[in-house]
Order: sequence, then C-alpha cells, then structure tokens
Amino acid sequence: MSLLIQNLELCRHDKVSLLGPLNLSLEPGARVALVGESGSGKSLLAQAIMGVLPPGVRMSGGSVEAFGCRMDQPSHDRQTLRQRRLAWIPQDPLMALNPLVRVQDHLVLRPWVHSPDCRQKVLEQMRPLLEHLRLPTDSTFLRRFPLEISGGQRQRVVLAMSLAWNPELLILDEPTSALDPDLQQEFLNLMTAIHRQRKLGWLWITHDLEVAATVADRVLVLYGGKALEAGPCNEVLKFPRHPYTRRLQEANQGVPSTEGGFLDAPDHRPAGCPFRPRCPETEPTCVEWRPWQGSSAMGIRCNRSLRP
Repeated sequence: MSLLIQNLELCRHDKVSLLGPLNLSLEPGARVALVGESGSGKSLLAQAIMGVLPPGVRMSGGSVEAFGCRMDQPSHDRQTLRQRRLAWIPQDPLMALNPLVRVQDHLVLRPWVHSPDCRQKVLEQMRPLLEHLRLPTDSTFLRRFPLEISGGQRQRVVLAMSLAWNPELLILDEPTSALDPDLQQEFLNLMTAIHRQRKLGWLWITHDLEVAATVADRVLVLYGGKALEAGPCNEVLKFPRHPYTRRLQEANQGVPSTEGGFLDAPDHRPAGCPFRPRCPETEPTCVEWRPWQGSSAMGIRCNRSLRP
C-alpha cells in the first residue's frame, strides 16, 4: 500500500477538532483527488502525510503510513522515504524554492553533491527531464532566481526537483490554482503523460471538479474537516449522493447558490453534519449524524442521501 491513513484526527492545541476521523488508502499507481472548499482540511491532510504539521496543530488520534513507514513519527526511514519515494508539491511553488538560490542550485540539491564537477554532471543527467517538462536548459535560464521566472516555470521547476528522485507517490496541493487557464491545461496534460510513462500515483488536492475529473480515478469529498462522500470520479462527480457534493457540482456549472453563509470556523461548527446550516435537505435528525456507510474508497456519510 502506497498510503494508508487510519482514523486520523487532527486538533488545535486547545483540543478543537480540525480534521477527522479520516480513513484513506492508495494502492501503487492510484490517482485520488481530494475535493473541498477552503477550510475543509485538505492542506492539513497533506502536511500530516508529510509529517510537517504547522505549529499549534497536532495529531490526536489515528495513524499515517506511507509504504509501511509511520509518517507521524520522526525517524531515519521517514526522512529517506521523503527523499526518494514520496514527494510533495505545494500550492505555492515559492514555498519550495528559496528566492535567493538560483534555479540550477535548486535542481542539484542532493546530499552527495558537493564539487562543481559533480553539480554539472547532475545537471546534465537532468537535461532530458527538463526538456520533457518544457523548461529551458540554457545557462541564462538556469542561473536565474525563482522570482525571475514565470509562475508556470516555477511550478515545473518544483516538479522537476520532485521527479528527479523517481518517486512513487506525489502529494499535490492545488498545483494549478495560481496558473492561468492555458498554463493550467498544459500542466494537466503534462501530469497525465507522466502518469502514463511512470505509473506514478498521487493524491491531488483541488477545489475544481473539472481538474479532479481530469487527474483522478477516485475522489474523496471533504467539508469542515469531515469526509462526506467517496467513490469513482465518474460516478461521484456526475451523480452526487451528498447534498454538498451536488452543491460543488452546481457551482462548477455556474448554478447560483440558494443557500447563504460560509463554512464555520472550527470552534463554531455545529453538532452533527458540518454542512447542516447550509444544506437544503437538512432535517432534525442531521444533528445525530449517522456513521460512515461503505468502505473508505466508496461510501457516504449523510442522513438524507440524494439517491440509494
């Protein structure tokens, strides 16, 4: 199993729940999309998987394993795994790039690369990958700093840094949200080609259902830190069962919203289903939210599912 998350729970230092309990598994080469609006806990999940939770957030239950290694516990195996088999592409590529370090120096970051000759050899080995990612390989480009190249180029530089290790699993956190439509489509096409060539698996975080349908075979819908629905993309996104998934579908189609309000802050979320204050299908029993029905790969948690 590439990724195994069991009953994961994250909370603030004051014990306010932020995420979970959550279950998720990815087989080698699997493509799963994590969908939900801002504040749903998507990026927190990515940080938990990589073992880099922000200050003030801690695991209060469950476990996270990647390739059989516990990611919630510091270890030499975890560090080795993050260097070779597991890679993370953040929403903002500048989070992974030092603005004072040249592009070429980012690309040759390796524990064993010290001498100029060794650095040049690594750059030469990376040339085919850079060309495949449609990045310039001339010295003028490689000597630029991250703020001197375009946003799309920065994203592909981070991708090159990740793919150079030949990882088996990528965690992508909204990698196209800062790109214009043309660059976004180019990046999606590129990732589709890379998946075909390398059988690379990924967990792709997005709020865009069209992106999810393009890059994933399975989808997990989050709202307010809770899993609401999961299943094959072509089924969940076309025929949603949870009212929140349907609302995402309608928003993607440009249908005006009929409900008011926003996702409540973690310490003000209601009892029961977190979507209850905004849900057109709500009923008194939604306070007593039924447990998850089905498997972690295909299921729903809703008292008023839209179809059997």
